Order: sequence, then structure tokens, then C-alpha cells
Amino acid sequence: MIARDLMNSDFPYVTADADLDYVAKLLADCGLGAVPVVDDDLSPIGIVTRSNLEQARAGSPPDLGAIPAFLLRDRPKRLFHANGRALREVMTSPAISISDGAKIPDIARIMESHSLKRIPVVEGHKIIGLLLRKEVMEAMKGGFPALALEAHRRRPLFSIPQRTGERCALATAQEFRELVAARERELELERVERRRMAIELRDQRIRELASQRLTDGQWRDMLEQARRSAAAGLTEHLLIRFPSQLCTDGGRAINAPDPNWPATLRGEPADVFQRWRNELHPRGFRIAAQIVDFPDGLPGDAALFLLWSASRN
Repeated sequence: MIARDLMNSDFPYVTADADLDYVAKLLADCGLGAVPVVDDDLSPIGIVTRSNLEQARAGSPPDLGAIPAFLLRDRPKRLFHANGRALREVMTSPAISISDGAKIPDIARIMESHSLKRIPVVEGHKIIGLLLRKEVMEAMKGGFPALALEAHRRRPLFSIPQRTGERCALATAQEFRELVAARERELELERVERRRMAIELRDQRIRELASQRLTDGQWRDMLEQARRSAAAGLTEHLLIRFPSQLCTDGGRAINAPDPNWPATLRGEPADVFQRWRNELHPRGFRIAAQIVDFPDGLPGDAALFLLWSASRN
């Protein structure tokens, strides 16, 4: 068994510029009895315990003589107030730390020789855990079987209250950045999936439209609506609007314009053009094709217009 197996990985730590009253609250809330102090690279540079705070209290309580144990048992502890003192003035420094690969007997000797109850665990120079002397002693006695050790690793030891009433473990800014990155990846996957589904639905719709044929009833309705447009003083009428993907070239010939655009039509648009050429072209009507919208800068819908003016502006 090594330090990484036994360490508490859910623990509070602060930098040297942290407010001392805040550190005192961390000590009161956590169950480890110590708060490591780290530099900007997360290397431990000191440690603060309840003993440090007790020694830092201003003044000494009056000597009241011996106080019976039953009076001390439930006596509330006095609140700590920094009174302007800095964390660097209170913490124990430098911090003695151990490698995450250190063996339990070696850790026990180090803690014994330095009279340590808690010791930071580092990976390289970065702090990754905190080890308690009582747990080291328990492990030395063989008091951590496999199942108990796994439960020990997973137990939450420290948390801070949130506005919602829930509690969450203290984290690093890097962990928050990883959460943001994970959410961005999730959103991007959702966007990709939505685009894939939209393309699939569009392709299915195009296949359906390509197989549809223009009926005589639909053609008569188009001509009647065109007559109403003329009666309203208009000189052209939109016969049919359709996705440009229905064209074999995606509407590029219509957008160019290329005089061979009629050859790219499929489905009902192709039938409309055919009926115009057979029935209306000999009677002086003209037909025009146009891309009518450009979503995301790409050809969207196309349309066929019936014209009866001398020229189309």
C-alpha cells in the first residue's frame, strides 16, 4: 500500500493570500483538521491547523482555575477572528510533503520523526491529497481491507454550501475548465447530430418530391391562380416553389444562370416545365427559374415563374 491508496483526495487548500477568517471557516467545516497552503503551481508551501489558530488568538483567557470536565464537555468553542493578521503569519512553513508513491511504513517514520498528524501528498510538485496519521497507523495494523479501503477513497470529506441548498466538493479552476470543455463538446455533438438528422430528413423529402408527378388538377389550379394574378394587374405568377436540391445539380444552373437549367429539373418542377413547353409556350407565355432564398449563403428554394409581359424586369 502506498500514499495514493490511502490519501484523502477530497480536501480543502488555499493560497497564501487567502483571508484568514475564511481559512478558519474551512477548518471548522472540514473533518481533516488541516488546510494546506499552496503556491500558484499548487506546490505545498505551508499548512494551517486548529493549533495554529489557537496560538494566533489575541490575548489569553483569564485564569479561572480548574474547570470541571462536565462543564467543558459541551462548551462551545470561541469563534476565530483574524483581526488583520495574514495567513503567512499563522501557517506552519515550510510544509513537509510526501510522494504519492511513498510506502506506508516510510510515511509512518516521517510523521513520527516530525510529530506530524497530517501530511500533504504530492505528484511531482503538485498537491493531490492529504494523509492523516491515524489512517496511516490503521493501515500499519492491517485495518484497511480491500472493501473498506475502496469506501475510504470514495467518501466525501469536505464540501461548501450553495444557494440551492445542495453541496458540492471544492474543485480547481482546471476542473471547472474541463467541465466547460466537456459541455462544449456535448453541445457540438448535439449540433452535429441535428445537422445529420436535418440532412437525412431533407434527403428523404427530396427523394419523395423527385418521385411525385404533377396531376391535371394541380395544373388547372396553377393556371387559375395565374389568371387571378393577371386580373390583379400582375405580369407574372409563381407556379411552383421547391428545394433547389431537387435539381440534379443542387440549383447551380438556375443560379448561374445556365440556359440548360431545365435539364436539371426533377419531379413536379420537371412536369410543370414540360406542360408549359407543350401548352403555354406556343400561346406566348414565357417561363423563368430563380433561386429565391440563400440560407447560410447557399442556394435554398428555387421557383418557376409564368410570365406574360413583353419583358421581365
